[in-house]
Amino acid sequence: MFVCVGEYSGQARSRVFNLLFSVIGTVLAASIFLATIPSAHAAAKFAAITIDAKSGRIIFSRNADSLRYPASLTKIMTLYLLFQDLEAGRLTLDSRLRVSRHAASMQPSKLGLKPGSTIKVRHAIKALVTKSANDVAATVAENLAGSEPAFARRMTRTARALGMTRTTFANASGLPNRRQRTTARDMATLGLRIQKDFPQYYSYFRTRSFTYKGRKYGNHNRLLGRLKGIDGIKTGYTRASGFNLTSSVRRKGKHVIGVVMGAKSGRSRNRYMAGILKTALKKVPYRKKRYLASTAGKPPGRKSHVIAALKPKKPMARPNVITPNGQSDSRVRVLNANGTAPTHVRARMQSLIIAKTKDPEPAPVPALAPTIVAEPKSNKADREDLVRLTDDVPSRALPAKRVKVAKHAKKTSTGMARGKTWQIQIGAYKSAGDALTGLTKAKNTGLKSLRGKKAMTMVVDAKGNKLYRARFAGFSRNQAKRACKSLSRRSFGCLTIAPRS
Repeated sequence: MFVCVGEYSGQARSRVFNLLFSVIGTVLAASIFLATIPSAHAAAKFAAITIDAKSGRIIFSRNADSLRYPASLTKIMTLYLLFQDLEAGRLTLDSRLRVSRHAASMQPSKLGLKPGSTIKVRHAIKALVTKSANDVAATVAENLAGSEPAFARRMTRTARALGMTRTTFANASGLPNRRQRTTARDMATLGLRIQKDFPQYYSYFRTRSFTYKGRKYGNHNRLLGRLKGIDGIKTGYTRASGFNLTSSVRRKGKHVIGVVMGAKSGRSRNRYMAGILKTALKKVPYRKKRYLASTAGKPPGRKSHVIAALKPKKPMARPNVITPNGQSDSRVRVLNANGTAPTHVRARMQSLIIAKTKDPEPAPVPALAPTIVAEPKSNKADREDLVRLTDDVPSRALPAKRVKVAKHAKKTSTGMARGKTWQIQIGAYKSAGDALTGLTKAKNTGLKSLRGKKAMTMVVDAKGNKLYRARFAGFSRNQAKRACKSLSRRSFGCLTIAPRS
């Protein structure tokens, strides 16, 4: 009997072992299969790019033009629009933004703002940079545009104007929304432009921590202070997007911007970003110039706003420059062949009073070859230099325009700088030459809405740095809106400026 039992027990044990090994094998196979799913999913979301910020040249890219979810990288554009309104004078850093019930109801990350309360603009900026507060993002949107959907439409319009051809925004925070998509290249362009267009505010992205109502919030960007030369700018994460990061690094005259999207973890994202930035810095040449490019490479699908008539088939003669003493200087020209002002003009055109230079022989200029007549300096404190743009080619000539450069914006003889009419602003530049170039390009679009309008450059002091606001004046409210709409369609940035009461 025992033998029978023993034989039966041996058979049972064999069956149990076989069953156990089968179960273990199945579990291991399932584990291996499940382990591959996140990796494959993460790989499908991954994208990265590095660019030379001074030339716009792409150093490295991987899936750079594939659509991705931006997550909280969205807040870079939210801040860009907030900086626009600050620069335009619609807000100050001490202006208070009112919190709505909708804004207060936003999902974390958030400050926990209460409906009906207010927050200063300067605190809102720091909350977005460090805490990445969604309730603050919605508050900014509603105060600037009346509603978050309206603000999102403005975000998308601005994105197109900057050359972000594949980006669409649906909210101000980056909370999950299937319609809110972007690319690594577009995010690199945004990271570039927020530095180029608002250098006076970009330093906020270096903020390590922020204290609000007794509570301290640290910056989510762990590379700040850990990687030499990092000066920003923003992290982002949702389950759909993965771990995102836009970074900027400056070392020894080199400036690189990098974007990583769809990483599996914050640590792997930071490690990968540090690696591609270090590699890019080795490949970027030293450049003495300080001004930045406008886009990350050539954006796919973007059409140039320079009309075809301005692209000459053969070199044109250089224009003359009439100096204040009435003599001609044929060695000085106004625009490079690519439509930008040459280095010596940018450096020495503070009031558009141009003196002779010793620069080397310039390259051929475009078909629009303006002649500049710079009037002698006036002793008046509030002076305007008048510059008349004409065309040397009658068949392609545009109506003569006068560019007014106001040294002091508060008082001018014409009243334009004081804002007696509605104005539009197409940019704020670091030099008068760049501002003149921007105005010329806008004029060359041939828009009817700009005919007969005064082109002007206003000099303002932003924390010790001079900025040159390029504007057109003489509009009614509806005319200004129509002009901005038309310019935005042609990839120009544009703001409407109300008259000062």
